[in-house]
Amino acid sequence: MAELEIILQGLSENDDHETAVNQLLTASDIDNYLFSLAFARKNGVERIEDNLKKVADKSKLFIGIRNGITSVQSIFQLLKIGLTPYVVDTASNKKIFHPKIYAAYGETKAYVILGSANLTFGGLNQNIEASSYIKLNRRQKADEDYLQKLVQTITELTVKYPEHVFQITSPRQAVELLYEGRLEDERLTRLPVTNKTQCDKARDNLKPIPIVEKSNLGQNKPINSRKVKIVANTGVLVWESKPLAERSLNIPHGNNTNITGDTNLGEGLMENIDFQHYFRETVFSDLEWRKEYKSRNSHLERAIINAEIVIKNLSYGEFKMEVTHDPRTDTKSYMQRNVMTKIKWGEARGLIASRDLLGRTLRFFKKNATDFMIVID
Repeated sequence: MAELEIILQGLSENDDHETAVNQLLTASDIDNYLFSLAFARKNGVERIEDNLKKVADKSKLFIGIRNGITSVQSIFQLLKIGLTPYVVDTASNKKIFHPKIYAAYGETKAYVILGSANLTFGGLNQNIEASSYIKLNRRQKADEDYLQKLVQTITELTVKYPEHVFQITSPRQAVELLYEGRLEDERLTRLPVTNKTQCDKARDNLKPIPIVEKSNLGQNKPINSRKVKIVANTGVLVWESKPLAERSLNIPHGNNTNITGDTNLGEGLMENIDFQHYFRETVFSDLEWRKEYKSRNSHLERAIINAEIVIKNLSYGEFKMEVTHDPRTDTKSYMQRNVMTKIKWGEARGLIASRDLLGRTLRFFKKNATDFMIVID
């Protein structure tokens, strides 16, 4: 008789799908592995690739495409470790391929994780997800019937729908699907589509739900390694902050706090950026920079950006915001590796100077030369 356990990721202290899937991949006396998933991203494959690589010759993966999420980078990563995944293209936005099944089976036993977790970092670690972990005894008729129905139904998709379900065997084939719009490019981020009338309303002060999180995603690649054409409703992630503190959010801390109205653009969670030059020379290189020679800070270069501000997935409209940069390289501040580029919040300061944003991260997306989106979540 089947044995059942429940995985309540984010809600139960010791539950996460990364651990469960890796346990499934390392179970003894297993001859075959079958994964059927709606979405895949490179950061999801990376969480299980060490063990998945060891059983690549015994594995079949079926992954949905044409869904705005599954990426060409995830397919590259699977090919790199020796898998040639099958992809499922329903050719419709009304009915997408949406199962989340991880199965391992041998002569006498089988293990199945059946629930809500996709092959993404969020699905395996960060989201609130729920699945059943099912241990089957293949000598029991009910257990065997369950497994046979699962395996046959998924594996026969290639025969039943040969035009819609096919195998990717090369990076070139994956790139063709990218150009056709059926796979996503992770170098681009689909920007949130939100209610822009929120700018006329008071912002809520709800803090993040305090769920259990066991793993972090890591650093992001800087824009100078992201040569990519931006298309409609997408942007390139150019910067992500570390967890936001009072200084970054312009929240007063004590009576002697000096509120500057700006936020430093430093290293953040970006991988190996020269932050003293990166923003001026790469992120904001196309802006019209000027100096105010009669100003007390006449050495500063200044430019204006248009930035839509999205907080907790609600848009509060677009704001004109000033960016300042100190181009001097012979100062004590420069020699001490201090931040040289800042963004001034201006009229948007009232939106961000709030304690419910402490500990969240700020992501900066570039839509075109002068238009950006700031997402705090």
